[in-house]
Amino acid sequence: MEKMLVLFKYYNDAKLAIENFKSLKKRFNFEILPLYVKELRVPTGVTFLSPSMTMDILKEYEDEYIEDLKSLLLKEGVEEELVVEIGINKDIIQEYLKKVDCLMVEETEYLDEDFLDILKIVYKPVIIVNKNVSTFKNVVIISDDGVKINKSVNSFIRDFPQIKNVTLLSWNYKYQENHLLELLKRKGIEVKVEMFNQQFNTKDEFFQKMNEFDFIVMGNLSKSFFFEKITKRMGVEIIEKAIKPIFIG
Repeated sequence: MEKMLVLFKYYNDAKLAIENFKSLKKRFNFEILPLYVKELRVPTGVTFLSPSMTMDILKEYEDEYIEDLKSLLLKEGVEEELVVEIGINKDIIQEYLKKVDCLMVEETEYLDEDFLDILKIVYKPVIIVNKNVSTFKNVVIISDDGVKINKSVNSFIRDFPQIKNVTLLSWNYKYQENHLLELLKRKGIEVKVEMFNQQFNTKDEFFQKMNEFDFIVMGNLSKSFFFEKITKRMGVEIIEKAIKPIFIG
């Protein structure tokens, strides 16, 4: 049985994360370790009050949010106690990842620094939820046949052995050179291949097709997020454009 660390943040949609976890639990019998990290720092852009006054005000609101979150978890049938830690977000997550099989985190608008820091340090698979609740049935693998996507697919096959049908969706790639297709077939997974190419398709068409699926598997981002962003690499665009949960192994 897989155990998932679900990270809750003050500015995120707790109900969205809980509903996605419940869907995973129903379909794959996942367990949960719910975590909330209180960071000892003033959010960027808060300048009209002194740091100490700002922190006092934030603490009051945050404590109220945590109590509401505990009530929401119980209301939604999650009996595991919410763990509340104080410290540096990424450091605490690294420690708690030792206890679980994967991490669930919500994408933040504009991929803020805290969200990107988490993606940089995770050493277990991560599920990014963003906008919608998934049934986790209709799976698409975004493939460029590189090392990163092969690593993700191997983790995905291990963590979701119940899934035996996937679609392989590629952008600017040749069918005959796709070794990932060979791997999936060898693992007993039925694969439908859909090829998109910039000569005949737009990226909007590609992302529209991607968002027809319930669950997206993609490779890790191999370069710095800043470089990925300014060069408009596909990895960052997938995270920004996706409306369904993303798996990164």
